[in-house]
Amino acid sequence: MTTDPTVRRAFIHGCVTVALASVAMVAGVAVTGTPRTLLLAACPLITLIGAVAAGVRTYRAWQADDRWPVWQGLLWFLLMTTLLLFMSVGPTVLGLTQD
Repeated sequence: MTTDPTVRRAFIHGCVTVALASVAMVAGVAVTGTPRTLLLAACPLITLIGAVAAGVRTYRAWQADDRWPVWQGLLWFLLMTTLLLFMSVGPTVLGLTQD
């Protein structure tokens, strides 16, 4: 593990975002009805909010001449995770599947 605080903060940000989305996914699978739809819809929204926050951190680090590529890498990872989660839960949230 690195001792660079920028990398550590980005790693923690990514882990917390993915953990929150995973908790929402597990909770959404465990329940039925309207709460299921809301929890499953929250999964890609959580990662999208994390990606936007990483984008803001990228811009701020770039302005400060800091290590912005670390945050940009996290931004792309969270955007791809958002896309993956949306494609996984999208049909259920939109009512295109039979439960």
